[in-house]
Amino acid sequence: MSATDSTNTFLEKAWSDHGPKLISGFSRPVYHNLMGLLGGRRYDKRAYGGMIRHTEAAMLSHWAARVPPGGVVVEIGCYGGLSTSYLLRGLKKRGGRLYSIDPFNSDLDRQARLTDHLVPLDNKPTRALVAERLRRNGFDGLFELIEGYSQDAAAHWDPSVKIDFLWIDGNHEQAWRDFKDFQPHLNPGARVAVHDAHPRYGYASVVEDVKRIFAEGAWADLEHVKSIISGRKVG
Repeated sequence: MSATDSTNTFLEKAWSDHGPKLISGFSRPVYHNLMGLLGGRRYDKRAYGGMIRHTEAAMLSHWAARVPPGGVVVEIGCYGGLSTSYLLRGLKKRGGRLYSIDPFNSDLDRQARLTDHLVPLDNKPTRALVAERLRRNGFDGLFELIEGYSQDAAAHWDPSVKIDFLWIDGNHEQAWRDFKDFQPHLNPGARVAVHDAHPRYGYASVVEDVKRIFAEGAWADLEHVKSIISGRKVG
């Protein structure tokens, strides 16, 4: 079986095999549920805002904790810092650095023109509020919040900064573009994870983009966690 066939088989199974769902919000694999219970409820989802589930949150920490020492994580879509906090919780163990890209509450007229209508623009968190929240969580010195749009950040990216984990959770109409923009900056074996990428839990446009993303080259350690599709780019 070719690498493409293997990836397609994985995606078909992830998207078609719903499995038992005894308790709302729980994932099929037992270890996802255990990790979610142990580490996926640390931060106040209601206060932070955000749409990640406890199993997804725990796996973000898990994956971030497995980047190389001093590794780099890039997050596209920060909002109130919920997923950011879980990423940093794992990354702190590696002494790495996180770059999180979001327009926050700036240039709301442009945001209104570009919106995918899935995130309310009223009362969006400010960059300063999220930065203070992350510092209170014990992550001072581990992150940089980039106020702006992913395509602009990619166009001005320092090519010497190589990425070990790319987390895509921004505009739901441009997951493919976000991947292509940052693909040149991925380290060999970098992990890519895309949120809202399941027909049942996510959005059709993201599902289609994920098909394109994971059709490119070879991938290892493919994983499906609720609405997240993730894997390491190895070719």
